[in-house]
Amino acid sequence: MNRLDLIYSAATKLFSEKGYRGASLQDLAQEVGIRKASLYHYVANKEELLYHIFLHVGERIQAQFLKIRKDCPHPLERIERFIGCYLSFVVTDRPAFRIFLTEKKELTPQHRERVEAICDLLNSLMREAIVQAKMEGLVPEDVKEDLATLFIFGACNW
Repeated sequence: MNRLDLIYSAATKLFSEKGYRGASLQDLAQEVGIRKASLYHYVANKEELLYHIFLHVGERIQAQFLKIRKDCPHPLERIERFIGCYLSFVVTDRPAFRIFLTEKKELTPQHRERVEAICDLLNSLMREAIVQAKMEGLVPEDVKEDLATLFIFGACNW
């Protein structure tokens, strides 16, 4: 693992344990075993680290969801695979997931907008599968797609 990857990994651990505001760059430098000033050779600031974590998480899930959408034409199977993909991430990368759920407010408006676009895409892909399942008579017509989407992701996040 190169130094930058070590920094990202340590930042994920610290932000998850202490929260973004509770973790300092000094804490991070100690965790990585370098001087605080040396961190600036790799990253501009703490928010850049946070944004990287969000992109790393969001883009990985987004890529998997898009692949599932492409490879899986049956809507119920697609929903099942979306849920499995999302839950797999929740279970295997708990610290990054915790950050993804709790620290979005700490991003700059521009960075938050990019992360929210990823979240919106995930929601729209799930909603699209639910709509298709309704159209094919696989789920009741009275199911509200938006509510079902929120319920699915909410249950996974719980």
